[in-house]
Amino acid sequence: MAQRAGNLVPLASGFPEDQNALRIDADARVLGATVKAGERIVYPLASGRQAYLVPAGGRVLANDQQVAERDGIAIMGEPEISIAAIETTEIVLVDAA
Repeated sequence: MAQRAGNLVPLASGFPEDQNALRIDADARVLGATVKAGERIVYPLASGRQAYLVPAGGRVLANDQQVAERDGIAIMGEPEISIAAIETTEIVLVDAA
């Protein structure tokens, strides 16, 4: 849990470099982070990739779009995702082709 504090950590992944993540047979990764109120984290999104973000509790701003607890937002065509916690929360982010 401490390693997810303010950092997106791969939980499940189809990428060989994510050695500590659960292996999946997909061109995707599932990441998790704990973000304290007022903190911001940025995740680069490679060209042709898309993401789906869900805050497990609390609210965040994802690229200036408010996302409420247990709501989700799809992100496409953006070079990065900027996630700012309005309230302390855990987030799940899926990065897929």
